[in-house]
Amino acid sequence: MGSNGYGSGMARPQPDSFMPAAEAAGRLGISLNTVKRRVQARILAGYRDPVNSRYQVSEKAVEDALELRAALRRSAMLPGATPLRKERIARPVAVQRR
Repeated sequence: MGSNGYGSGMARPQPDSFMPAAEAAGRLGISLNTVKRRVQARILAGYRDPVNSRYQVSEKAVEDALELRAALRRSAMLPGATPLRKERIARPVAVQRR
């Protein structure tokens, strides 16, 4: 690991091109944990800050994901296309009282 904490050959990401994972989750309409899992799986470009352990997500990766989602929706409207499945979005669970 290099002196910057990102391994040899890896430059520290520029902070102005990244956003907090919570903001990315809000823009993408998915949960914070889903964003973290996608960063860990390298589906979304981002990193976990070694100092405060918070996740940062590339603004470009979020924009690309939104563009891809829009393109998939457009392609689903073509004749013969199969309908898209809905992404699961965390919803509050009603508590039943006895």
